[in-house]
Amino acid sequence: MSEGTIQQTLPKKALEALSQGDREDAIKQVMLEGNLSREDAREVVASFLLTQPSLLRRMKDTQSETKWGLMRWLILLQAIVVAIGYFLFFRDQW
Repeated sequence: MSEGTIQQTLPKKALEALSQGDREDAIKQVMLEGNLSREDAREVVASFLLTQPSLLRRMKDTQSETKWGLMRWLILLQAIVVAIGYFLFFRDQW
């Protein structure tokens, strides 16, 4: 497939999803609009991303920021749970 063919097969909604960093939504849009299987749609999106290195790099940056943001919240939640547990179980020992 050439670059022009790949771009024509991606629906507008899939391109918007990719520009927002949502690869899964782009795959779903390609599946719906192209009547493709999930694997075929994933291959089409992957082929498109290989032709757009700047978009792929931007998506990786967005995903890493999201994962670290979620990780920070999970660490904070864990610290709060530990503090509450310590207070509830060991407050009478002082």
